[in-house]
Amino acid sequence: MSKAAIDNSNIIETNNDACQCKLFAIERGYWKDPYLKLLAHSTQHERRTPEISLGYYVRVYGLRSLIEKFIKLTNGQCQIINLGCGFDTTIFYLLDNENLKFKHFVDVDFDELTEVKSMRIQRVPFLQKKFSQANQSLKIPCGFHSSLYTILPADLRDITQLDSQLKRLFEHGILDLTLPTIFISECVLVYMSNEHSSNLLRYLSQTFSQCCLFVNFEQINMNDRFGQIMIENLKQRSCHLVGMDSCQDKTSQCQRYLDANFTSAQCVTLNEYYRKYLNSNEKQRIEHIDGGLDEKELLEQLFEHYCFSWAYRDEKNLGLNRIAFE
Repeated sequence: MSKAAIDNSNIIETNNDACQCKLFAIERGYWKDPYLKLLAHSTQHERRTPEISLGYYVRVYGLRSLIEKFIKLTNGQCQIINLGCGFDTTIFYLLDNENLKFKHFVDVDFDELTEVKSMRIQRVPFLQKKFSQANQSLKIPCGFHSSLYTILPADLRDITQLDSQLKRLFEHGILDLTLPTIFISECVLVYMSNEHSSNLLRYLSQTFSQCCLFVNFEQINMNDRFGQIMIENLKQRSCHLVGMDSCQDKTSQCQRYLDANFTSAQCVTLNEYYRKYLNSNEKQRIEHIDGGLDEKELLEQLFEHYCFSWAYRDEKNLGLNRIAFE
């Protein structure tokens, strides 16, 4: 097996880990999602600590909050591209909400993952019925295509390959370079070298220069002892955070976007989000699902090492500067 394939298998395994954590939290009642267990094809998952479940809850709801703000700001005249999607179920969440319209949604990941995700959507009736008859005019090997949703195989480190795949969607009128576009990235850039992630961000900001928003969730403050322990734990599983240089602090998180020609960028740690923006009643509910937190020091340590960051280009003057947590 080539070194690239080995590296990909370790990155792919992070999708499996995230699915198991989410499935446990869903089973415990942190949030509802009837789709993930069907995509992940999993019914058994190990118990996770309340801190882990709370972290995934904040991750899911924080990202959804920014996505919803973007959709509402554009009045549904937008397209969504989910980078390194894994078995993420955002497409199903949006389809279940009549007030969250969009023009098209694209999931992008390694072909090993997109092939499995596409196959399960086509073979599981509960998933398949969410989409109109698959559009036969566009054949995507290891992928899927319907009127509102496309699964696209591509290695995000290979800009030539990504550009070629996206051009197929442009040529078929599925994506529109003039439409406002939001990119979603969950713990993706950190597994790419800074050169690769910079190339990706620069390509996206130039290709979708008229109006685009990039939303990212990943690690931050990785220089302290807690951060070093996180890095070592991942290394033991042969999973290396090769993009860690951009995860040092808020400045490094935001600078990567400015260097890639985005106009402006913001960054909020999970601690800030949890303290300032999460509804107090909802916070009380989720903190008591697993019997309450004995003490919050571990939760605060964990939350200080993850963040939401987002950046935009807005040549249309749509008002992307107004998108933020409230």
